[in-house]
Amino acid sequence: MVSNNKRHTMKAIKNKDMIHPSSRKAQQVMRVVLRKDRLEHRQKVRTNNSFSQSERLLWFRHAVPEDVKTLTREEHHELIEEYLSRYNEEYESLVALHRPGKVRPKAAREDMLAAFMANERREYASGFEIPDFSSPKNVKLLREWDGDLNSINRIKMLRLNDPKHLAKMAAAVAASAAAGMASKVNNDSSAMQE
Repeated sequence: MVSNNKRHTMKAIKNKDMIHPSSRKAQQVMRVVLRKDRLEHRQKVRTNNSFSQSERLLWFRHAVPEDVKTLTREEHHELIEEYLSRYNEEYESLVALHRPGKVRPKAAREDMLAAFMANERREYASGFEIPDFSSPKNVKLLREWDGDLNSINRIKMLRLNDPKHLAKMAAAVAASAAAGMASKVNNDSSAMQE
């Protein structure tokens, strides 16, 4: 059977008021409704991502002094650490509200901040996207950017991983490789003795 790849809309479907629930027309209406929902969901996700990315860009633009033309990798990492610690004071003040010996539930804001900070730390471990301040041209573009969501794509982004996390991973890999080599040597030596 040849599939019908036409994109139907609700306007194109005739007699949609009087259809049998198991009919082909009912399936067609369902496909149109599901497609519309899927497209709306994708649009919401795109919009939310654009807003969060624009907020991040604005923070980094204001965090770097005007006289700075470029930054090194270490300065990029210091800037990310500063960005990640922007909610620490508020979180600590909420934690300080807990009285010793008294059972008090956490504030909703405290839970939200804890989850948000943990999510950003995970993102930094896997690759944190910030504006590239190593290029003077890109720094100039970022300074001239007016906050328009449509022109975000002109700004070159840089994805950096947490060097501490990478060092921990490298140590874990080296330890497992050493353990694997030691067990292989022990297995080989025991096989030779037999």
